[in-house]
Amino acid sequence: MAIPDYKLSAVLCGHSMDVRCVSTTKDYCILSASRDRTAILWHPEGVKDFVNVVTYKGHKNFVSCVCWLPPCESFPEGLVITGSNDNTILGYTLQDGAVQINLKGHDNAVCSVTPGRESGILLSSSWDSTGRVWNINLPQMAPIILKGHQAAVWALVELANSVYATASADKTIKMWRKDGALITTLTGHTDCVRGLAVASNDTFLSCANDASIKLWTNKGECLNTYYGHTNYIYSISMNPGVDKGFASCGEDGSVRIWSGGDCVCELRLPVHSVWSVTCLDNGDVVTGSSDGLVRVFTKDPSRFADEATLKQFDQEVEKMLVASQQDFGGFKLSELPGPEALLDPGKSDGQTKLVRRGTNVKCYSWSAAENTWNEVGDVMGAKPASEGKTMYQGKEYDFVFSVDIKDGAPALKLPFNKTEDPWVAAQAFIHKHDLPQVYLDQVANFIITNAKLDSLPASSNGFADPFTGESRYVPGSTAVPGLPPPSAADPFTGSGAYTTASATSIASTDKPLVPYDSYIRFDQANLKAIYDKLKEFNSKVGDGLSAFTEAQLEDIVKLGEMNCTYSPETITSLKQMLEWPKEILFPVLDVTRLAVRNKDINAQIFDTTHGPTFVKYLLALLTPDNTAANQMFAMRVMVNAFSDLPGEMLVLAARESVVHSLICLPQMNNNAQIAAASLLLNLSVALGQQSDTTELVDCIIELLNKITDKEAYFRGIMALGTLLAESPNKLMIQTKIVSNLPLHNRLKTDSTSADPSSQKIAACSQQILRML
Repeated sequence: MAIPDYKLSAVLCGHSMDVRCVSTTKDYCILSASRDRTAILWHPEGVKDFVNVVTYKGHKNFVSCVCWLPPCESFPEGLVITGSNDNTILGYTLQDGAVQINLKGHDNAVCSVTPGRESGILLSSSWDSTGRVWNINLPQMAPIILKGHQAAVWALVELANSVYATASADKTIKMWRKDGALITTLTGHTDCVRGLAVASNDTFLSCANDASIKLWTNKGECLNTYYGHTNYIYSISMNPGVDKGFASCGEDGSVRIWSGGDCVCELRLPVHSVWSVTCLDNGDVVTGSSDGLVRVFTKDPSRFADEATLKQFDQEVEKMLVASQQDFGGFKLSELPGPEALLDPGKSDGQTKLVRRGTNVKCYSWSAAENTWNEVGDVMGAKPASEGKTMYQGKEYDFVFSVDIKDGAPALKLPFNKTEDPWVAAQAFIHKHDLPQVYLDQVANFIITNAKLDSLPASSNGFADPFTGESRYVPGSTAVPGLPPPSAADPFTGSGAYTTASATSIASTDKPLVPYDSYIRFDQANLKAIYDKLKEFNSKVGDGLSAFTEAQLEDIVKLGEMNCTYSPETITSLKQMLEWPKEILFPVLDVTRLAVRNKDINAQIFDTTHGPTFVKYLLALLTPDNTAANQMFAMRVMVNAFSDLPGEMLVLAARESVVHSLICLPQMNNNAQIAAASLLLNLSVALGQQSDTTELVDCIIELLNKITDKEAYFRGIMALGTLLAESPNKLMIQTKIVSNLPLHNRLKTDSTSADPSSQKIAACSQQILRML
């Protein structure tokens, strides 16, 4: 019987990084887990649409797996279960995302969670080479540990004959009794076994990095081997919509539908890694992939996406197929290994490996001392550049290194040719990115080490061997052709954060400014001035409010130090001080915006009990009848709330109210404009890949039409450009920008500006106009 063609039904946008796992729950709901540290519940709406109804947060690292644990004695409503690279397992209530259980015990990343066949039984597996069996109804009971594999256990399922089966990176499958005793070890796969699925009461399936699928009896006999994929197979799921059917996905960017052991349908996605596949009861196929999207495919014509969406999808797939044929030093992109290749240790210190990341190729070097692969830089296709060269921003280089300057910030690109003096290249890099001058030796030595320079190039411009020091360039001693003069501090992180005078050089014009991909915050402070102001206002407190002692004031101000130590009583005092009259409140808000940068304080200020009320309190300070100082500092508190997950979560939950409050603000001074634009930029970074950002876009455009401060305007167009670059609803944003003539005309004017103080605005405007 022929299987009707599957076609795209829906694209679900909500995650900002790879979707590593998808699974199903009751009523055709979908669960997805992502490297962005969240899981999402998608509820069907209408014939073919799904909406994000709950986002589950709480993990400190990537969420690698998710499942639905059906109702049991302890949790009659059931639980959403997630496993993470933070080595923990969390269980949430389905409807509101409240954490109910936190299971600790694995010593490494948790890579699979799935329910057992009995009520309340949860199975998990980990990179720590074990599987575990948890009884959720008896939390005091220690889990049964399945120990015997020599490498990561990628999957664990319970077969119909009450036997556990585990799949491992040691290329084997092991079968276990309920008490954890090993029954037998199955061999046959020639590479990591990645997934398992119960096929019937008597059989189960396995998939592996050897691009094969095997059918086994519950007693361990291999009945058949199926081939079709051309690369690693990551996930396999039974499909109730196909007779004896299942679906599989993998590193070849495809999903394959099988019936009776035959591949009857191949679905190509515009990605290289399809990490996970699951099937709904109606036979629809759900995927999670490396582009951060969840996709639903169907064979029912009534659930097909509209023609425009199908056409766009086909074009994206075609573009990906063309890119996969690009040549990289004699290899096609499709022939290079994906990121899973980095799971295998290097054979010698300094060994390099090319790894495919989407349509890009990166070079990694093995560090024996750190026992890890370190990213060296990007590798570009051989066709656009001369043999052995790398294209970067229109020029050819021997190397393009990725340099991590600051934790959590994107790596900076450092292009270099072997004919260059490494100190000159290092100095140009420092000037370009406004880095401290003390980085010079570190950057230069990085170049020498990673470019493996046995000797330094002869110099014709006065530069000699820097190891001897003779004629070595001393920054500031003389002008160097091609290098700009030292610039002012970066207002995102440096001394220009509160002023507009230093807004001349956040970034150079040749570096892409959007999409921006990290949160900004206000760090600068004068703690002595804050203390003096609090002391002054403390003497004026009345109306039944207690004044604070000098010692208490000192402790409160110390909360503004990034790595402060404090007592619970001091946090209580700060909360009490926030009750001061609005006329003397602003220094208290200033301390608060500094304090919430601290991870632990952020968690206390924005906890689930008091945090929502505090956010409402901040929003109340944004009303037009409040003081300008309170409005500005309330916005700064919300900007810095993004320093950690609790604050980020609550501000995002209140985003509609935040946007509405910003629109209603009266004329703002320069500092307030910068605070408002910064808040919109953080919201745009967080929500860039979501489709429902209409109100946020409207707010940004309205604010841009009122802004007079250059730094605030720059941050505003960064926010707009980030949404334009990442949003799945680009047409809506394009239409709003083009139809708003004042903004559109200003972008055109700014894009051609030769004013040095508007250099970064011109660069960002150019990038936005190119996307239109």
